[in-house]
Amino acid sequence: MEKLLTIVVPAYNVEKYIKNCLDSFIDLSVLRSLEILIVDDGSTDSTASLAHTYEQKYPYSFKVLSKENGGHGSTINYAIPRATGKYFKVVDGDDWLDKSLLPQFVQLLKHTHSDVISNDFNLVDDKTKKVTKRRKAVSNSYHYNREWGFAEAVMDPLITIHSMTIRTDVLQKNDIRVDEHCFYEDQEYILYPIPYCTSITFSPLPLYQYRLGRSGQSVDIKMMIKRHDQHLKVLDALFEYNNVHGNLQTYKKQYLERGIAEAVDDEYQIFLAKGNDTRNVEQMKKFDEMLREEHPGVYQACSRKSVWMLRKTGFKIFPMAAWVYSRLRGN
Repeated sequence: MEKLLTIVVPAYNVEKYIKNCLDSFIDLSVLRSLEILIVDDGSTDSTASLAHTYEQKYPYSFKVLSKENGGHGSTINYAIPRATGKYFKVVDGDDWLDKSLLPQFVQLLKHTHSDVISNDFNLVDDKTKKVTKRRKAVSNSYHYNREWGFAEAVMDPLITIHSMTIRTDVLQKNDIRVDEHCFYEDQEYILYPIPYCTSITFSPLPLYQYRLGRSGQSVDIKMMIKRHDQHLKVLDALFEYNNVHGNLQTYKKQYLERGIAEAVDDEYQIFLAKGNDTRNVEQMKKFDEMLREEHPGVYQACSRKSVWMLRKTGFKIFPMAAWVYSRLRGN
């Protein structure tokens, strides 16, 4: 039986969470349409052995792939050429899907030819297990359940790794690969395919459940400071990708630059979180000047008001902004 959807589960030392993740795919009415590739990234706990129990019970759908540790991006790179499903979706080993919505989502995939499907998704508090926020895939509900081009998509919220399902052949035929041994490569994963996509369908189904508040997550500002060099590495790769695709169709170019600008906004957040240090401020000014001169489209696409306030004042309000930011973080 041909597989409709490949679900890739990057898994590194997630023995505490992996059962909840894998259980969320087991709906027998659709399971045979799914290929679930659990990519064990060199775990040192019982993640792999737990995953193998699912492979043994449901060999027609679950497959465990074990490799040396290479980071989240390496698991995606490893899975792409091995995927056989028509569509491809990444579900991290500590997250899960709303199983009750899976049959509806499979039906959606059966009846669409879009290159990308972007769903609503939920943010779930790690401690309380309650949904704290629903992230919508569109700003205008009229855009749901219709196929659009990027002239329309550029007006809606950016696709995220949690909302995105993409045609596998887009990834395979265009040799999409992201950085390894590095965090924040998800921005590469969601942007690198854009030049090769022509259509997108938005779905209101909040399929993905994103665990938020777990200690050590890459989006934690303390971890972002610690991994600042990795964030810059990904930004440099995105800047280069934008340059290579300089002749991209107007709306796709705008979309690509909006996506890169979102990562740039996070870069300013890191600078603020580092505090009112003279060297830090000078580095931020230098970064901003480079951005304005070398990547004007990305510079203009930055959307956070705090960034534009800093720019308009010549960064003179940086000490106050850093102080306010630290108070909001509870420091």
